[in-house]
Amino acid sequence: MDQKQNEMEMAMVHLAKPEINDQTDEYKVYTRRYIMASFFAFSTICSSMMFSTCNPIASVLSSIYEIPTFIISLAANGFLLMHPLLTFVQTFIVNQTDISVSLKIGCALTLLGALIRTTTVITERFYTIILGSLVAGMGRPFIINIQANVAKEWFRPEDKTTVMIAFSFIITCSSVFGVIIPGQMFKGYKYETDPEDGKWLTGKLMVVELEIFSAILIPAIFFFRPSPPTPPGPINKSRDEFTYMQSLKMTANNKNFILLFICYSLLMGGFHALAVVISYLFNPFGFTPSQTSFIQSSPIICGFVSSVMYSILIRKYHLNHKKIVLFNLIPVLASLGLSYFALMTESLPLVLSCYSVLGFFVIPCIPLQLELACKVLHPINQTIAVGFLLAGVHIWSFVFGEILSLITHDQNKTQAFYGCLLLFLSFLAAAICFSRVQLPKDEGENTSVNQSIQEGI
Repeated sequence: MDQKQNEMEMAMVHLAKPEINDQTDEYKVYTRRYIMASFFAFSTICSSMMFSTCNPIASVLSSIYEIPTFIISLAANGFLLMHPLLTFVQTFIVNQTDISVSLKIGCALTLLGALIRTTTVITERFYTIILGSLVAGMGRPFIINIQANVAKEWFRPEDKTTVMIAFSFIITCSSVFGVIIPGQMFKGYKYETDPEDGKWLTGKLMVVELEIFSAILIPAIFFFRPSPPTPPGPINKSRDEFTYMQSLKMTANNKNFILLFICYSLLMGGFHALAVVISYLFNPFGFTPSQTSFIQSSPIICGFVSSVMYSILIRKYHLNHKKIVLFNLIPVLASLGLSYFALMTESLPLVLSCYSVLGFFVIPCIPLQLELACKVLHPINQTIAVGFLLAGVHIWSFVFGEILSLITHDQNKTQAFYGCLLLFLSFLAAAICFSRVQLPKDEGENTSVNQSIQEGI
């Protein structure tokens, strides 16, 4: 009933406004699209590094600064919480201006947050790192929410899925750089023998990351261009068709989008929460920070392989997105269900296998769900669909991350079991919600239509 009412409202809006022709005399792609995509990708990497800096060394930082582990987790969880709080602002700005304005705001806030974190060299207090993370977190939605817009406004329609898979892989997996750098910097460090060196190493880590961010984000601020004057294919003119409030109302009334919102939040929120507490889960079983960083990077590597593989298969065989996600969730649930038993063996290869399987099958689900969300909300601006899904992820990441941090704060095997169980339940609930999503039309037919349009051009 709600879905029919929503469709009637869309039809009424179309009747009330003049018809807008989606076709242009000529569709054109620009060589600089790869430069724009690179600016977006590297800006995303910097933002993700801000999130993951403290995760692999959380236990060490807790000893260095003599504060509880859940306070250390606030650096990552607070960063995630800023996303939903700023999403409405970001979607409004994009709806009124251009994606380049959004990216430049996000880069500036990320740089400011990184600069604030370096003051820990002077204060020797962890609260400056938390404050810097909060400021950088405010910039995150301004960067990652525009991924669908960049893909659609700069690349051909038949390339959109491939570009979205690449962007989603980068967004999800770029945090590996934030994991590797602190893991290597604190490699061999022991608080018991060098308690004072810990704060110096932490300050050095923040300064090194600021230097990296400055080299990447400053050029992005100056050289990222607005949307091209001539699109590469038919684009959505919803900015002209619907007001911002009409778009929000239709989004809230869309049952299928709500189901996708819940599924995506539970699935990817759980994945991010796992990254926050992974050291708490592994420490009771004798894994060192460098081993934890290595295991945490394994889903990233396997996710890269699967993302390339799925992009080729989807482009060649036009596979159904929903069926792919449902199929992938089966090994994802299996790997999570076996993860605690692998930890009990204290075998690095077994634990590595579980998390490699998890990354291989869960990471390709990200762009496919984002595309499905854009599909069920069409013709509403894609920034709203992507922005709301990512906001849900960050809300659940914050809440679930703090819950897991409190449950596992003593870092014993019993608490690790409950942590693994809650992660499994979160992913199981996501799978149930996704299975109930109904697409507005057959995905395969829609793909064929898009191809026919492109060939006619």
